[in-house]
Amino acid sequence: MSRFTTYAIKEISSSFLLLIILLSTILWLGQGLRHIELLTSDNVSFAAYLSYIILLLPKILLLTIPICLFLSVLININRLRNDSELIILWASGKSERDILLKPIFFFAIIIYFLSTIISVYITPVSLNEIRHKIIDIRSSGIHASILKEKKFISPADTLTIFIQERDGNKINGLLIHDLKDKNSPQTYIAQRGEFIEENNKKILRLFNGNIQIFDNKENRISEIEFESYDLNLSPYNKQENNHIYSDELFTKQIISNLDRKNIKDFNKYEKEQFAELHSRFADPMYIFCFALIPLIMLKFSQKPGDNFFKPITTVSIVAFIFQITQIAISNLLIEKSSLVYAAYLLPIIFFTLIVLLIFVDNFKIRGYLNVR
Repeated sequence: MSRFTTYAIKEISSSFLLLIILLSTILWLGQGLRHIELLTSDNVSFAAYLSYIILLLPKILLLTIPICLFLSVLININRLRNDSELIILWASGKSERDILLKPIFFFAIIIYFLSTIISVYITPVSLNEIRHKIIDIRSSGIHASILKEKKFISPADTLTIFIQERDGNKINGLLIHDLKDKNSPQTYIAQRGEFIEENNKKILRLFNGNIQIFDNKENRISEIEFESYDLNLSPYNKQENNHIYSDELFTKQIISNLDRKNIKDFNKYEKEQFAELHSRFADPMYIFCFALIPLIMLKFSQKPGDNFFKPITTVSIVAFIFQITQIAISNLLIEKSSLVYAAYLLPIIFFTLIVLLIFVDNFKIRGYLNVR
């Protein structure tokens, strides 16, 4: 490996790392804010919330890696051109293919394998873990840790709890408003309370209080005093959907589910799995397209004084078309499984066209871009 190849890979990789950190962090923070209700409405601890949003990173990386690779190559080609480094290398008898194709392609291979590992293995594991965390959070029920002293807390849509003091599972001064039965809303007032678990049921045991029941039909309130009363909290637990989406299934699971089944006999869920499986393998192939497309700019703008706006705009539009095509094919595969061959052929065709443009001068495009 030549000294310049090592230098180019170093420059591209440093730009790539900087861009991937910046862009992924912005998207990650945005996703974190979208799920902030876990801390507010679901009263999840900050540590549990942080572990949850960290699991979102692999999915975000699949979105940002192609963009950051394209931008890092684009930025470095522009920098080499503006600093006249390319002119010096051209003067030594080397072409842009000899100068940049090798380091860019080598770096693209590394990113391709990284993206494939994230797509095929890491992302399904993270999304599956997120699904189980959501089920645990939503279905964990009401417990003492979610209650705050001297604050009204609504752990369920039909339940509001106010407490004066709490010491572990023991509570002093309770007021509970229950709207589970809209025709007969109930209010519990007790001096003390304690969270206990009996026969796999969560119970709030109340001491020395009363129950006020409002009858909507008769428009009157009845009151019942008690020394001890067990309030069953199970009916207030949130029921989370246990359905596992196709992108949350492990790759081995999807392969096992579709094994020896005819495409024509797939049901809707199996079609989703089929599309997801092939998208995991086909989508990383676009990495080579995103990496090499900026090289086309050197066909139309080589010297620092040349117009570089139109070449940059053109390759950016082409890269955007690649991204849209990738997303469109992944979505179409769900309804038309027969397009599976197109999912693999399109990135190969795009890559072939890019290589041809790199190796063959295209005077018509040069004229379109008004480059002399």
